[in-house]
Amino acid sequence: MSTVSKKQETSSNNTGFVRGTMLLSGASLISRALGLIYLFPFQFMVGATGIMFYTYAYNYYAIMIGLATAGIPVAVSKFVAKYNAMGEYDTSERLYRSGLKIMSITGVISFLALFLLAPYLAHRAIPGGDVNSAAYIDAVTMTIRGVSFALILIPAMSMTRGYFQGYQSMGPTAISQILEQIVRIIFLLAGVSIAIYLFDSDAAWAATIATFSAFIGAIGSVAVLVYYFRKRAPGLKAMRDGQTVVSPDRPLSGLYKELLTYAIPIVMVGLSTPLYQVIDQNTMNAALQSIGYTLEAAGNATAYLIADSHKIVLIPVSVATGLSLSATPLLTASFTQGDMRKVRKQISQIYQLAFFVTIPAVVGMILLSEETFRVLFPKDQAAWVYLLSYAPSALFLALYSVTAAVLQGINRQYFTIVATLAGLLTKYLLNAPLIHWVGDGTGAGYATILGYLVATGLMFFRITQTVQFPFSTVLRRTSLIMILSAIMGASVALVKWGLTSWLPETMLGSLTVLIVGAGVGIGVFAGLAIWSGLAEAVLGRKFSMKRGRGNASR
Repeated sequence: MSTVSKKQETSSNNTGFVRGTMLLSGASLISRALGLIYLFPFQFMVGATGIMFYTYAYNYYAIMIGLATAGIPVAVSKFVAKYNAMGEYDTSERLYRSGLKIMSITGVISFLALFLLAPYLAHRAIPGGDVNSAAYIDAVTMTIRGVSFALILIPAMSMTRGYFQGYQSMGPTAISQILEQIVRIIFLLAGVSIAIYLFDSDAAWAATIATFSAFIGAIGSVAVLVYYFRKRAPGLKAMRDGQTVVSPDRPLSGLYKELLTYAIPIVMVGLSTPLYQVIDQNTMNAALQSIGYTLEAAGNATAYLIADSHKIVLIPVSVATGLSLSATPLLTASFTQGDMRKVRKQISQIYQLAFFVTIPAVVGMILLSEETFRVLFPKDQAAWVYLLSYAPSALFLALYSVTAAVLQGINRQYFTIVATLAGLLTKYLLNAPLIHWVGDGTGAGYATILGYLVATGLMFFRITQTVQFPFSTVLRRTSLIMILSAIMGASVALVKWGLTSWLPETMLGSLTVLIVGAGVGIGVFAGLAIWSGLAEAVLGRKFSMKRGRGNASR
């Protein structure tokens, strides 16, 4: 009877874990989708120059969040769960209370640092020598200071989210994430509209209002978390009062040392994207001006690459990493148990999922890049070449994220730091030379791809050393994915040629080509993947044609 009870409890815990993971993944996907959708009307109002000011500020803000929180909230969720499982609820509570104080202090410090350093950071991004240099420096300074206020709330807010997740309560985190994004976007679009259309403000003031919206969104998130905390406080207190285990006197210094062991590699992976983009914004302007661009044209090129194209590329990356990373907890368990055969099989499955999503997505983005920009950014449709050149980065960014997660799963997470630094150095050294060689800002996109390629290659090498991972299965399946993607690409190109030969070059015409082309691409690839058995091999038996026929016959 007790064995059955334990099995039922384990099954219930697993179901809760899966449900919670799906809830967080769904919330993250909704937040990303909202974060992409608002960009189109925002750019229509402020133009590429306003997007440049906004993006410059947000990249510095993202780095400061990483430094201020140091990955501790993510690690806290693991440790709260760990000590709760041991029955030491008061240890979890002590860790949270202490961490909340530390995060509140680091939040204020990081706010002051970003606010005061804003003029220096603006000078780093905007080179002199152009008639607009002084005005651009002032604009970037304002937008950085606008976003800095959010740092007062974000670290403590993140700590509280981690605390709830440690109790396997994912609802507060998911709801607060979505509400934060909704409140931020409403304030951003309303504020920018009022500033531009009622008060005739310039792009600098509009971008500053937009960055300040992060603080308003954080207030909404904090309100949700406070509500949940008060609502669940009696239940949490009852759990602590009912504790049957006497907690040892664990020094907080030891707990934080253990936390940082897990947190630092997580921070490095999280900081990689804003660091790549800061390299762009601190080098592209000067490099492009040296080959004849004005500061305005150089700044616009930066916005087309690190804001517009990057946002579009993140869509398949988010799907691929979400699917792949859902398997990493199982990988960790298998590695801990020493089952290397299962570890190698799970790593293979993780990579196959990443390739299955990103390779056809890259082909589709390349073929439909012109129509995508014409529909989403009608005032900047000529910049579609940036998406065309940057689209392959989706594959390498997804591989980087997935490979870093695999290293964490096999307890080699610290090598992620070495590989990431090597990739960033590659990006920094090649950025200006590739811009000069290509003759425009797309060279910076190629430098990003090479940076991620170096980092991922080093991490691949570390994985093969650790688990003797054979890439034969992955390469075989990847070859099939590439063949199917090529057939899909030919189908999309044929449909595109047929439609563009008689549709006018208008937004409606481009929208028609985009919708029909994407629909044909998805349909052809999905059909071929199911027919060939690739979908079953990568996604499971529910995507098998034989299973479908079997069910039908029954």
